[in-house]
Amino acid sequence: MPNQLSNIFATVLPIVLYLLAGYLAGKRLPKPLIKPMIGGITPVVWVILFVIGLESGEAFSSFASGIHVLKQAALYAFTLSAVVFVCILPFNRRSECADDSTGGWQALWYPLKECLIAFGLVLAGAFAYRLHWHDTAAGELLLNISWWLYGLLFLIGLDLAQVAISRSWLAPRVLMIPLLVMLASMLGGVLLSFMTGERLAVSLALSTGFGWFSLSGAIAGQQLGEAYASVALLNDLMRELIGLTVVFLLGRNFANSSVGVCAATAMDTTLPFVRKACHYEYVPTAIISGLILTIAAPFFMLFFLSFA
Repeated sequence: MPNQLSNIFATVLPIVLYLLAGYLAGKRLPKPLIKPMIGGITPVVWVILFVIGLESGEAFSSFASGIHVLKQAALYAFTLSAVVFVCILPFNRRSECADDSTGGWQALWYPLKECLIAFGLVLAGAFAYRLHWHDTAAGELLLNISWWLYGLLFLIGLDLAQVAISRSWLAPRVLMIPLLVMLASMLGGVLLSFMTGERLAVSLALSTGFGWFSLSGAIAGQQLGEAYASVALLNDLMRELIGLTVVFLLGRNFANSSVGVCAATAMDTTLPFVRKACHYEYVPTAIISGLILTIAAPFFMLFFLSFA
């Protein structure tokens, strides 16, 4: 147990420091300088996705292994989304505000395009595996996922510092949603461990990425190897797609459940759909839930992986 605690501390400490450094920098740096830096989040995520694909190239080296990874990721994504949705069902309430602006199918194109880009970058990395770029000295330096992950965490901290939180946003009914998502995701992880025969600690770790695919893929890859990196990334990427669909189709009548299914993505990618389908009154719930789950994801994953 002492060794596990020291491993958790050694792994979590850099994450805390880079997030905190980004947050403090975001509070002190001038706004004109912060905006372009935050704009670097997307390119950094793209690089991380490519590197994950590169490191996962062996897992996709054959059709059979690739299909196995996809099946595992899909099983995790759909099971976790269903468990989260059902667990939050008793806490849904009908909106008191009328809003006819639910958006059209065309509005789905932007987030779907982002997800397709993510899939494409992972596949491009998997194909680049055959070129052995990562075997060179320059490749090992430039394609070291740890540095890109720490850079992403710094930029996320910078971005989080720009979120102005009102006291009313911290009401118990708001804070209850991320707590339920955490508990439901762990319940889903236990269920998936029985369904798949996977080690409980690994199943719980894969279940608590909360849709932050670039982070979960990187952490799983560092701790468990390339195949698990692919499963973690694709699982959370699919969770984001499922979240978009659930909000679009069921958000009006099941707003809290829909926000819960979106998990960490509720504060960014899926936020516009929460605004349109669930009404503006659920925007604070989405932002606070996404914020808490974004911060919690690396700690939950690393805690469970320390027992793997």
